[in-house]
Parts: sequence; C-alpha cells; structure tokens
Amino acid sequence: MNSEEDVRTQRPFGYWLKHIDGAIEAAMARLFAADGLARRHWQVLHTLAHEPATLAELDRAVAPFLTAGEPTVRPYVDDLAGRGWASRSGDGTVALTEEGRRAHRRIAEQVGALRARVTESLSPEEYGTLVDLLRRVAAHLDAAEPRTA
Repeated sequence: MNSEEDVRTQRPFGYWLKHIDGAIEAAMARLFAADGLARRHWQVLHTLAHEPATLAELDRAVAPFLTAGEPTVRPYVDDLAGRGWASRSGDGTVALTEEGRRAHRRIAEQVGALRARVTESLSPEEYGTLVDLLRRVAAHLDAAEPRTA
C-alpha cells in the first residue's frame, strides 16, 4: 500500500460500521442540540407520535439503546412533559400534547432530511442491497450466538 487512500480503502468491515455509526450519531446530536434534545428524547417523542404509551412500554420500545447507566427513558419523558410536549394521564399513560405533535412534525422533517443525506450516495437498489447484506450478517451472528438458560 503506497498511499493514505490505499490504507483507508483496505480497512475492515468493522471499521466502516463503527465509522458510519459514529458519523450518524454525531450528525443526530447536532440536529437535536438545536432544540436542547438528546437522541433518547427523539426516540420517546417519535414513539409517542404513533400512540400514547406507559413508561414501561417506552422503555421496551427503546430497550436496545438503554444502558446500565441509563436504564429508563423516564428523565426524557419528564423533560418532554416539562416542555409541555407530553402529558401523563392518571393511569400512567404518556401522550403528546398538540405542542408536542408540532415539535415532532418539525423535528421529523429534519430527521428525514438527514436520513436522505446519509443515503444520497446510494441508488435505491444499492440501499436495498446494503440493508439486506447487513441484515444477513446480523442474522448470521445472532444465530451463532450461544444461548444461555
């Protein structure tokens, strides 16, 4: 390998997955920062835009993104309620307010534009192939994962 470009193009699969994930996370963080939000805020807001949910249902909806240090979305629900974007009913169900729906529509438009920018270098066929390949790799790795009782 003679040039920096040769070195970059020879990086392994995992490098590119991490690089893309980091770039998407950074772009999303910049987008949400304009409203003083984090990505978990968006996930809660977007989930509630489909239908009201309890805190337990919201936690299940974003479970892949929760960690030991952040085991629940409760702080994000509390913040959205404090902004007047969500309200809680007596049975613990959380729903978006009209102001929350307006905020969701506005932010969803920005998220859509970002998602389009992320994939604009791919044709629809290439995008479909890429997603299919990634899904197959994930399914293969999931199937190879030892099961514990």
